[in-house]
Amino acid sequence: MTTTDDAPAAGAVAETMPPDEMPALESMEALLEEATAQLPSIGRGDVLEGVVVGIEPDEILVDIGLKAEGFVPEREQWDNRLEEPRPTYSLGETVLVYVVQPEGDGRAMLSFRRAEQEKVWRATEELFEKGEIIDATILEYNKGGVLVDVGPRGFVPLSQLTSLRRGASDETEDELAARLAELVGRKINVKIIELDRRRNRLILSERVAEREVRSRRREVLLDELQVGQVRQGIVSNICSFGAFVDLGGADGLAHISELSWSRVESPEEILKPGQEIEVYVLSLDREDKKIALSLRRATKDPWQSLESKYGVNEIVEGEVTKLAPFGAFVRLTDGIEGLAHASDLGDAALDSMREGDFGKFQILSIDAGRRRIRLSPLPTEVADSATMEA
Repeated sequence: MTTTDDAPAAGAVAETMPPDEMPALESMEALLEEATAQLPSIGRGDVLEGVVVGIEPDEILVDIGLKAEGFVPEREQWDNRLEEPRPTYSLGETVLVYVVQPEGDGRAMLSFRRAEQEKVWRATEELFEKGEIIDATILEYNKGGVLVDVGPRGFVPLSQLTSLRRGASDETEDELAARLAELVGRKINVKIIELDRRRNRLILSERVAEREVRSRRREVLLDELQVGQVRQGIVSNICSFGAFVDLGGADGLAHISELSWSRVESPEEILKPGQEIEVYVLSLDREDKKIALSLRRATKDPWQSLESKYGVNEIVEGEVTKLAPFGAFVRLTDGIEGLAHASDLGDAALDSMREGDFGKFQILSIDAGRRRIRLSPLPTEVADSATMEA
């Protein structure tokens, strides 16, 4: 066969074909690499969404976008320690799975129950980061504290537990256990103070939560309170200089001088912890968050109606409340005290008086504005005669 000048060689044809018209030649290996590169990369501990594509007696198949479906073995489908009924799944249902074993030589092993645990832990971590107060139920106890349910189980040490009633200083372990047993099933407010996911460690505090709740209530209460208001409160603590009163989230102080219209030597004379009382808001310091209260000003000042009750020269009965070099203080009624001056008593009479003694006295003068009544004790025979005439 011969060729002519009009029949170019095959090589010449290839050389003159435009580059963009050349067929794309790619190997099967390149195609596989490209397809593999498009698959998601997963690792142990990942939590993913998938779709149920198969339900077998001992496993559930889930498509999470890999070359092959992952499988959830029966032991990873449900936590049989929980009281909730075993969940059921249906084809096409979207589910959350935890990667137990990534795809390697075999299919990826997945877990429903660990995904739920991880979801709960992530929610708990968010509560920790935000510093939220959590409503928890006490599940059980040991000698160191109580276990609570906040999603995962957490531990509240005894030092952080305020719901536990106080026991004797020498109580036995059995007595402590009995007090702790009373708390099982109770709901308490707690705050996370330590979280270590890797060590599965969750420590909570009722004490810190209570302090923060009270702080928030104090802010609200300080905005609501006004000087001159009369509020209900509960005596929370008693000390030598007065009483602290819980107004519903914030404590105010009623100084000993504001507890009664009468003289008070010790707040314990008239108050006890837990007692419900009415108090008058005396002053507010919103900057330092201090509330001054008065117990006596929540009641009517007895001196305002004094002159309608007593008159000059009237014979009254009274109790000696305090002795001083210049005379004796005598209580006529709650909030009303008069003075039997030494110049009216005489040294012998003053020496014979004792605090707590009752006797008859004559009113010598009344000065309601200055809150003063001057008294003179009656001799025994005169007092007896006045009693017979009455």
